[in-house]
Amino acid sequence: MPAKPSTARRYVSANTERLLRDCFPGLVPAAVIEEAVRQHAIREGRLAAPRQRGGRP
Repeated sequence: MPAKPSTARRYVSANTERLLRDCFPGLVPAAVIEEAVRQHAIREGRLAAPRQRGGRP
C-alpha cells in the first residue's frame, strides 16, 4: 500500500493553513491554534481566564 502524501490535512483546513502562513509566519502552527482555542473557550465561558498575580511591586 502506498504511503499517504505529506500534504494530506487532518484537522486544519486550507483556509486555516493560509491564515497561519500569512498572519503568523515563522510561528509554530500548533501554538497559534492552541492560543486561539484557549481564547475562544474563555470568551464562551468554558474556561476560566488566568488570574493576574497581584502583589507588592
